[in-house]
Amino acid sequence: MFLMIDWGLLLRILHIVGTAIGVGAATMLEVFSIYFGRDGKVDLMEHEVLRICVTMLRIGLVILAFSGFGLLVMWRLRLLGPDTFFAPRFMAKITILLILLSVAMLVNFRLINFKLGSAISTTSWYAALILGMWRKMEASYFLIMFVYLVFIGIVYFSLEYIRKIVARRQ
Repeated sequence: MFLMIDWGLLLRILHIVGTAIGVGAATMLEVFSIYFGRDGKVDLMEHEVLRICVTMLRIGLVILAFSGFGLLVMWRLRLLGPDTFFAPRFMAKITILLILLSVAMLVNFRLINFKLGSAISTTSWYAALILGMWRKMEASYFLIMFVYLVFIGIVYFSLEYIRKIVARRQ
């Protein structure tokens, strides 16, 4: 007997796994970069740990993007209407994913400050997680994006504050 695969379920599982890997990797990358950067230098072992975190972050992003695209195709084939594709929460998730992809490229090519890029990345991963879980959210696209931008600022200044505290303890 052949095993029948529910592609929608498989894509949703991959989407959740990609998000979990990305959120975990972004969190650990922040923790380790703050911890390793407290003395102002990163040795070879610390660099390798950070490289592993970045690799996991990229794996999560690839899984998230491809599974999300697969879900998008499946929804379109099921002829879901504009109420699905133009829902504020969905549009915000797509925008945040595009920002996340853009920031990943900018940080990779050193075209953006690492501290700003990491704050945007961390905020984006958590925003994607929250938007994915909060299905009953009744907010406009502009409100969601405004709150997202405010949280980027909060995360940036919080991380800077934590870096200063950790550096003083060195």
